[in-house]
Amino acid sequence: MDDNQPIKADPSAIEDLVDSSIKSEPVDDPFGWSSPPPPRIASSQPVQDISTIHTDIPAEDLSPGRSVSAHPHASAVSTDADVSVPIKADPEIRLSQELNQEPSQEPDSEFDSGETGPEETKYLERLISQHIPESLESGVTIGLELLGQLKAQLSTFKNADVDAWLKSIQELEERAKPTRTVVGVVGNTGAGKSSVINALLDEERLLPTNCLRACTASPTEISYNYSDDPTELYRAEVEFITKDEWIRELEVLFNDLLDGNGDVSRECSNADSEAGVAYAKLKAVYPHKTKEMIAMGTPNDFAAEASVRGVLGSVKKLREGTARALYGRLQHYVDSKEKITGIEHRKRNIPIEYWPLIKVVRIYTKANALSTGALIVDLPGVQDSNAARAAVAEKYMKSCTGLWIVAPITRAVDDKTAKSLLGDSFKRQLKYDGTYLAVSFICSKTDDISITEAVDSLGLEEEIAESWNRAEELETSNDASEVLLAELRSQKSAFAEQLDEIEVKYDIWDDLLSKVSDGMDVYAPVENPKKRKRQAKPHGSRKNRDSYDSEAEDGSYSFEDDSSDKENSQSNEDRQPLTEDDIDQQLTSFRSQRKKIRQERRELDAQIADTRKQIQDAELERQDILAEVKARCIRGRNEYSRGAIKQDFAMGIKELDQENAAEEDDTTFDPDQDLRDYDEVARSLPVFCVSSRAYQKINGRLQKDDFRSHGFMSAEDTEVPQLQQHAKKLTEAGRASHCRRFLNDLAQITNSMKIWATNDGTHSTLTDVEQRREEMHLRKLLNDLETGFEASIEEAMKLVHQSLNEHVYHIFNSSVPLAANAAPSTAAGWGAHKSLGGLVWATYKATVRRNGVYSGAAGPRDFNQELVDPISRNLATGWERAFQRRLPAILDEFAAKTKKQLKEFHQAARARAEKRHTNVAGIVTLSSQILAHMRTLEQLPIVLRATITDLQREANREFTPAICHAMAYAYQVCSDERGQGSFNRMKTAMSNHVDTSRNTMFREATDIVKARLDAMCRTVRVSMTDEMEEMFASVFRDYMRVLVGTTVDRHAKLPPEELAMRANVNNVLQGGDSMFAPVLGELHTDVPEMGDDAVRNDLPEEMAWVKSEAASEAEALPVDMEVDHPMHATNDSLTRAEADDLMQQQIRSQSEDDGW
Repeated sequence: MDDNQPIKADPSAIEDLVDSSIKSEPVDDPFGWSSPPPPRIASSQPVQDISTIHTDIPAEDLSPGRSVSAHPHASAVSTDADVSVPIKADPEIRLSQELNQEPSQEPDSEFDSGETGPEETKYLERLISQHIPESLESGVTIGLELLGQLKAQLSTFKNADVDAWLKSIQELEERAKPTRTVVGVVGNTGAGKSSVINALLDEERLLPTNCLRACTASPTEISYNYSDDPTELYRAEVEFITKDEWIRELEVLFNDLLDGNGDVSRECSNADSEAGVAYAKLKAVYPHKTKEMIAMGTPNDFAAEASVRGVLGSVKKLREGTARALYGRLQHYVDSKEKITGIEHRKRNIPIEYWPLIKVVRIYTKANALSTGALIVDLPGVQDSNAARAAVAEKYMKSCTGLWIVAPITRAVDDKTAKSLLGDSFKRQLKYDGTYLAVSFICSKTDDISITEAVDSLGLEEEIAESWNRAEELETSNDASEVLLAELRSQKSAFAEQLDEIEVKYDIWDDLLSKVSDGMDVYAPVENPKKRKRQAKPHGSRKNRDSYDSEAEDGSYSFEDDSSDKENSQSNEDRQPLTEDDIDQQLTSFRSQRKKIRQERRELDAQIADTRKQIQDAELERQDILAEVKARCIRGRNEYSRGAIKQDFAMGIKELDQENAAEEDDTTFDPDQDLRDYDEVARSLPVFCVSSRAYQKINGRLQKDDFRSHGFMSAEDTEVPQLQQHAKKLTEAGRASHCRRFLNDLAQITNSMKIWATNDGTHSTLTDVEQRREEMHLRKLLNDLETGFEASIEEAMKLVHQSLNEHVYHIFNSSVPLAANAAPSTAAGWGAHKSLGGLVWATYKATVRRNGVYSGAAGPRDFNQELVDPISRNLATGWERAFQRRLPAILDEFAAKTKKQLKEFHQAARARAEKRHTNVAGIVTLSSQILAHMRTLEQLPIVLRATITDLQREANREFTPAICHAMAYAYQVCSDERGQGSFNRMKTAMSNHVDTSRNTMFREATDIVKARLDAMCRTVRVSMTDEMEEMFASVFRDYMRVLVGTTVDRHAKLPPEELAMRANVNNVLQGGDSMFAPVLGELHTDVPEMGDDAVRNDLPEEMAWVKSEAASEAEALPVDMEVDHPMHATNDSLTRAEADDLMQQQIRSQSEDDGW
């Protein structure tokens, strides 16, 4: 279209064109069919008259699957819009009528007509309607295998057609690459993000950590490792900042570190001050620099030093076979070493630390949770002390599909994290981006709980009363058992003493027996009433003594042997010598006593063992009860926190909605009227209460940690497995959509290739006159389709612009004066007294040095955002309404209209072919192709919404950079102030600049955003036009080839090699569909032929006509295809003049029938 001058339409031009064409072209090619150019959609150009059709493209360039519009000689083609009324779609069609079919209603099979054969089971068509990502991914794998087979056959012959097909296949293969779902993880320092992510990855320690302040943090991406090399099961990439980025960072560090005299500030020794942070960073990268060397240096000189020059801008790649090894190597780059200052640096060989130079760390691991394409990004704390990290987090969150907010469960509810969402600006940004429904909350450290406090707080007294009483009973019972056990042990000690005494006596009497046996006179020993301590074990004890000596205690009775001295001092009358029988009798008594005591002690040991077992059993039961109580408290707190967070989140969105509504129009604002279903907002928020430590302990990790996982009966109780499944589920929609698009494109290319492969160039059944006539009619239908596409694009873009004007640009005009009026008081507030919310000098200075953005001890401050807040607040609701509601509806309407136009075009073409009995088998393939095109149109709004989302996120972030640029002069002036009275001069300069610039900078900011949105509209228009052009080119090629056919030299045939190649390609295509049967759980050889009714029931209403039309079409035609029709009465023996007359008569007759 773009290459031709528009010509006014004239209905009589049809006959003139026919006359001139027949008279001016040779007989062998009477229609110029050797070069039919497909029309291009160009809505900005007027429609041409049909007489301007150019025919300068060779027939070989019309191969299906090749974009004719890309041909260097292609000319734009269109037919006269006035020749026939273009197909118009009902403007009231909505997605709910044609697009939003239930999954079970989507087309999953095609008709089985006699023309296609009983094996045409349409497995690919049915697979495309599936919603299970794993099945669709299996289909993509099979599809790639099919494309490989086709490439192998196509490569056996070389011509333009083959090159075009190979190029199309290559492009399709590139689109098969899996998608990634980016999930950002944010939270304050100490929230436990790294521990949660390590548990998510099923690794004890993989994420790099550091031992000092949070300023060492850097964004960390974690994704799946697809390598199967055992030496690189764990991979990492450490990307460093560029030289220019480091120079800019050094400029900020030097400003913070040096005082007004150019010397290192005395505050550098205070690690929490700006000077201290800057000094720590510089000393980390340049450990041997003294304060004097730092003061004399410049950012450019420091960045040029050899120690860092080779690192800046590089990427260090690490590969290891274990997580521990990779973690150790990563720590070398990301960890901060111990603080070494002053003269110690000169005494020790201190290596450079890389953490200040790291831009991002990427880790690749075979974690099951990431196997479906989730990309976890551990973002720096959004409230950390380093403002640069906040900017990095902002950049990542802009591209995140999902956002996980981590907070300790002990603070998640009390701090109203869900309601405040880490600040109003953060919450408002979620509305701008349309991602507040993509937020998930993770409450960490659920194992940190006080049972007593939890029972009181949750009101569980009655519920756990029985268990608690039982635990107390067991504790009391154990106390009593401990007392009994002590008594038993005392009795056992007494028995041991008695045994010792008996053993001593037995030894004495046994010695007496020995003396009697030697013929000596012995007398009974006299018992000593005094006790004495045994100094050592008696030697030579008998065999049973050893088993009890260890249990005997000191203090047993002792006897003195008077057989010598005392025996001589006494008279024989008083004492009688002992006989052997006397001694034996006494020894027997001792043995009897010893046996009895041992028996009693054995009974006592059994009683002690029973008591100990009772204590152990009772303690185990008590611990189980306490674990159950703890588990109940943990579950109760989890459920309470989950519900509270959901409600707080919904109420936070509600408050923001009401605030925006009131500021937008306070006269119509009704606080009792909900602007959305906030209960649904609450229900849709995923909340996980996890204990990473308990999960790791249950799985056999953290062996060195003294941590008991009481309260968690299984890994599921820690909710980490649920979080892992959530990570995988987040990818399902994107994976399924991506795979369906690939499979649908595969169906399109195989359908087009079938048409091409089955045509050997000699099968045309139309005479020259018939072919000319069918070509004219089809071109008219194609022109109507093209015109309808153009009109739909124009209407959609018009509605897009109207929506932006109504919901965005109109608010710009009303909000700019508000921001300008509020700016002076906002700037004055920065320098107000601290009690009035103002900033102290150090914070004010640090903020202006960083272009208005700083996060210190007083919290984060952004002067630019505060200035633009009046616009942001007023615009949030309108922005959301435009991009989350109105524009998606417009895109859905566009898809519905173009689907209707495509459907009506096919019906008209089919009706004509049925009436003329033209290539019924080809119509079946075209019907399948139309279904593929309709699925493409169904997916088009999703693709366009993704484009719009990315571009509008870029646009809505342009406000603060624009204000920052406008405020740059003030920031520089304030940063340069030194000496006495500098703070007052800074505040004065700031106020003067704001007052001077306020009438222009806000309008300039909105103009920049508007320019971004206008560019977005142009991008959307180009995307829509390109998609419809590509679709139209495909329709043009396929329908022309099937319904008109290719005219070649009647006496020439394709080369045998090409015929063989086409036959082989056709064989691959015929068997290609059955390759997808296993994915559906079927064997294609056993699948019965599906009846028309069964198939039709599986199709949505707007698709069912394809099935029914083909069946009726096949039934309506005689087998021999012979009918009484003037066209069939024509033969090749007609003269040129007779052919001309007959052609014009038929066209006039048909024109009257069709209402031309």
